[in-house]
Amino acid sequence: MAADIVCRRVAGRAPRVLLAALLCAALPAALAAQTVGTPPAGVPFPDKPASVAKRPAPTHGWIEGAVRRPLTLDASVRADFSPRAAGTGSGTVLRAADGPLKDVAAALQSPVLRDETGRARALPGGVVVVLAEPLGDADARALIERHGGRPLRRIADRLWLLEAPAGLAALDEANRLAATGAFAGAQPNWWMQRTLK
Repeated sequence: MAADIVCRRVAGRAPRVLLAALLCAALPAALAAQTVGTPPAGVPFPDKPASVAKRPAPTHGWIEGAVRRPLTLDASVRADFSPRAAGTGSGTVLRAADGPLKDVAAALQSPVLRDETGRARALPGGVVVVLAEPLGDADARALIERHGGRPLRRIADRLWLLEAPAGLAALDEANRLAATGAFAGAQPNWWMQRTLK
């Protein structure tokens, strides 16, 4: 039907009619033979770009507003938040690992996740929630506690830092709080790898 309308419009114009006629003759047959998601017979699916084909499937996600952002666990490294790492100047060290770091307490380390851009993210502990509206301290604390959060301190007018352990537990807590719908947003207190400019 749509192809027929297009063909009548094009045929009504002049000198380019031969090309239009050829296209219009082939179009309905091609559309009729094609099903959704399948190319016409003899036309292969295009190959995925190498960068997409090599990208591992997401293993985790976090809720940012109404969007679920994919994250992929990078099992080759772990984030070390110990005082020794803080002495390096960066405060956090990504260390090669094939599991938890044996020389660092569990509360001072985190698995490393890669976001859609490949940037490393880790979870030092804590969750940041955004209140839907400004509230006084007592009312904000009551709201957070009513939804199972443990408020630590106000960061800004509508931002609060909540208690959560380091590692994937902080991601789970942020996603749980976001799913309640009681907050404008909730996310882990991310450590993110610096990008050089």
